[in-house]
Amino acid sequence: MRFFKPKVDWDKAWKEYQAYLRSIRKSLPENARLLSSLSFHDGKITAVKHISKKALEIVLETGPYDFLEKKWMEYGRYTLSFSGVKKAWVPYTIVGDIWLTEEMCLSEVAAFDYQVQLVKDEIRVQADDVLLTRGLLV
Repeated sequence: MRFFKPKVDWDKAWKEYQAYLRSIRKSLPENARLLSSLSFHDGKITAVKHISKKALEIVLETGPYDFLEKKWMEYGRYTLSFSGVKKAWVPYTIVGDIWLTEEMCLSEVAAFDYQVQLVKDEIRVQADDVLLTRGLLV
């Protein structure tokens, strides 16, 4: 993680990250650009699916906050479906873990680099596309 590290000045890091995000948004694919403005803080990971070497899904229960639009989205089951995956650290052991913070950056090997700090672990996916879908909680 480049901006949100332990023992960081959160106000300063947040402002720096938002400025960085604004500077790269036009370079991101459309779906990654949409994802980049969302925070899933306090979301619970309910499933990880490695569909193939180039595709994976992360499912979480949360009510995302769109920090650019400054509004909460509806609580539900959200699936992040990554495609064109070049590198990934998404172990099955993260199921049940709680999402703390995320960062979207540009990548040298893919269209974007998405990093997430969890309570017990972390996620890192370098991919070419991502689709966010919302499903109903059963």
